[in-house]
Amino acid sequence: MKSIVIALMCCAGFTWSAAHAAAPKLNVGSMHDYIESDKGTLLKRVRNAGDATAFVRVEISEIVYGADNKPTEQAVENTRLGNDKDGLVASPARMIIPANSQQATRLVYSGDRTRERYYRVRYVPAMPEKSDDFALSAAQRSEYEKELAVGVSVMAGFGTIVFVHPTGARYATEFKEDAGSFTVINNGNSTVVLDELKECDTKGANCLPPRKVHLLPQRSETLSKDGQKTYQFSLVEGSQEKPIRLGSK
Repeated sequence: MKSIVIALMCCAGFTWSAAHAAAPKLNVGSMHDYIESDKGTLLKRVRNAGDATAFVRVEISEIVYGADNKPTEQAVENTRLGNDKDGLVASPARMIIPANSQQATRLVYSGDRTRERYYRVRYVPAMPEKSDDFALSAAQRSEYEKELAVGVSVMAGFGTIVFVHPTGARYATEFKEDAGSFTVINNGNSTVVLDELKECDTKGANCLPPRKVHLLPQRSETLSKDGQKTYQFSLVEGSQEKPIRLGSK
């Protein structure tokens, strides 16, 4: 069975104008974050490298896999945790980040940890409105709109994936080889990462661009084998990391 690789969704953003238009520019750092089995929080820093203040909404949805292994997303409301205490929330869920500055939001998980869970966290720049939680006066909103008024500004947002490891995370990675392939199997209960996975020639050179594979529990990744290539990657199991090479020595 091939591995399930969680794909990031990211909104593209462009600014097009005859003159320079002030605009925020977000940098969310790593696109993959992990809450270890003995932790309940994660501090996520968001930087604004642009020349205008960024008003950012943090939106969270849980990624749920059905019996057919196809993912669906279910929105998680920050207020929902007040009732059933199950899920991931951001505090704060609204951030005002000045130009060339940064702010942090704390991602807090509470609830069932008998199995691993997955969340998509989106950091979405917004134009402040009366109904939102940025608490701006009408005059402040008007001033911000004027700041962005030159040209057409579409602000870029980013989506990241958060893995919440289960209590008592267990790692049991298995390697199998047959005449036509290498297979990496995750027999544990927590995701392992094949980091910087590169396909190279028999000397370990002339490599294709590296990729990162998240191997979910009870999933496998198959790598074709023809005697003319090798595979190199770092196997990351929680806080442990070790180099792996498959193929001709």
